[in-house]
Amino acid sequence: MKYTILLIAIVIFSIPIHFSEPGFNGTTPGCDGSGCHTLQDGLVSASVTDLQVAITVNGTTSSVAGELVNANGTVVAVNNSTGNNPFTLTAPGSGTYTVYAGFKNPNPRRWDSVMVNISITDVGENPSNPGTFKLYDNYPNPFNPSTILRYSIPEASFTTIKIYDALGNEVSSLVNEIKSAGTHQATFNAAGLSSGIYYYTLRAGSFSETRKMILLR
Repeated sequence: MKYTILLIAIVIFSIPIHFSEPGFNGTTPGCDGSGCHTLQDGLVSASVTDLQVAITVNGTTSSVAGELVNANGTVVAVNNSTGNNPFTLTAPGSGTYTVYAGFKNPNPRRWDSVMVNISITDVGENPSNPGTFKLYDNYPNPFNPSTILRYSIPEASFTTIKIYDALGNEVSSLVNEIKSAGTHQATFNAAGLSSGIYYYTLRAGSFSETRKMILLR
């Protein structure tokens, strides 16, 4: 007698779902293990001035907390507990962010979220007529694989932006031309480069400035 054995493979896919709720734990969105909060719509409001996001949490006179999460889901600023209400978190650059904020007292713990958008022209300067040379922090940082480099020049100047690795080797030349007065930006794509620390240098006229960025794959 012949027996046929039918093997059925069952594959279970697990898709993690992460919710940001106060009980903040550094740079990772989510609860800190001490118990999650209850969502309450309309609890949180926010306003933007330059890169500063002022956050108000209603319904409590006790300490509040909040975090600022970028479009990639990375926490870019956090305050685990403060008696200031409203309180301020600082964005690293322009972009769309989600604010998650709330309180622990009175019980039950409550939280809410609100989106804010920060555009280049929101930053406190006249983008068409800046007063000084300036090189801004890249955004996002860390990045993978591309990031935006923004800079201001008050007068038409021959301008270069070069990228260097941690050993000082030039890996890219993003700008190499005369640029008009104003605030400009360039996108650096690090495809083909390994994770690590890189530097970008702006030279315009006699001005020179270098900042650090991190490629994290």
